[in-house]
Amino acid sequence: MLGVVLPFLGPFLENRGVAAVGIGLITALFSVGKIVYSPQLGSLVDRGFWFRGLLTLHLMLSIVCAVGLHWLQGPWLLGGAFFIIGLGYGAVLPLIEAAILERLPAGGYGMLRLWGSIGFVLVAGLAGGVISRTGMTEFPMLLTVVLFALALTCLPFEVTARPVRTVARGSIPAVVWVLLALLTLNQVAHGPYYAFFSIDLRAAGYGTLALSAAWSLGVLAELAAFLAGGRLERSLGHRRLLGMALALAPLRWLLLALPPTVGTVMLAQLGHSTTFALVHLAGVQVVQTHVPAGAVRRAQALYSGLCFGLGIVTGSALAGPLYGAVGGRGSFLAAAAVSVVVFLCWIPVSKRLGAM
Repeated sequence: MLGVVLPFLGPFLENRGVAAVGIGLITALFSVGKIVYSPQLGSLVDRGFWFRGLLTLHLMLSIVCAVGLHWLQGPWLLGGAFFIIGLGYGAVLPLIEAAILERLPAGGYGMLRLWGSIGFVLVAGLAGGVISRTGMTEFPMLLTVVLFALALTCLPFEVTARPVRTVARGSIPAVVWVLLALLTLNQVAHGPYYAFFSIDLRAAGYGTLALSAAWSLGVLAELAAFLAGGRLERSLGHRRLLGMALALAPLRWLLLALPPTVGTVMLAQLGHSTTFALVHLAGVQVVQTHVPAGAVRRAQALYSGLCFGLGIVTGSALAGPLYGAVGGRGSFLAAAAVSVVVFLCWIPVSKRLGAM
């Protein structure tokens, strides 16, 4: 699904006549449902709440709104539709990831997670080919098809994603809340990238297929990071791996602040292996390691809701007026500054996590 949304949501909204601020806010609305709803649902599931159809019911709501995009006009209606689409998707993902993390052997997450990267590359390339021939009018159809495919793949999980065991609800340690705040800020720094990277490249003269290629290169770098993740985890440990990835993050945004030549864009997209892949690979497991068994799904939903909900909401919402005021270069310089702050704050947090 993200292979359709991330490269083409901004251009689709621009094609519908939505201005820069509106694009940023609608991109934010796509993730806002994860902030409150997903953690509450995760907490209920930790305590034993489950019924068959829980996952696919949420995705059916997303599908109905994706179909509606064919006819909806104006930023308010489009924003409402993307809010519900994101809410359905955002409710399903942490529940399935928590179930998988309960069952995986140590070091196995990266090798499993890489299939998401493979799916992104294939779908982004296919979607780019379709849109380059037919235009942005086919975006709703593509989104509907991939959401329906996602719903089909969730059918077996309706039974198997039920918690292995139900235990008393546990509390999340204070240091984990601080870690979640830093990981959220890391996603805030991604705001200009998610909302305006495609638009910035189009303004520089790049076509639709080039956009797909640029996004796919980033995910190929992500895929390589997940492939190497097991070895990196064993050699560095999750905590050191996370610190290394956070230290490299500002370099990526500085590259995107340069004129968008083929070379700088390629190097910046290779940096997706650190700013997203390694941060996610290590971060999700550091969070899971430092919470009690009775808070696993709540913690996973909070991780998803705060980092990929609040972080993207805040980053995307701020990116709209920022992009309108200072353009792409200034927006990516601001992203680099946020990433520097995140790394500096990580240093004392890292020591606290190491002692636990």
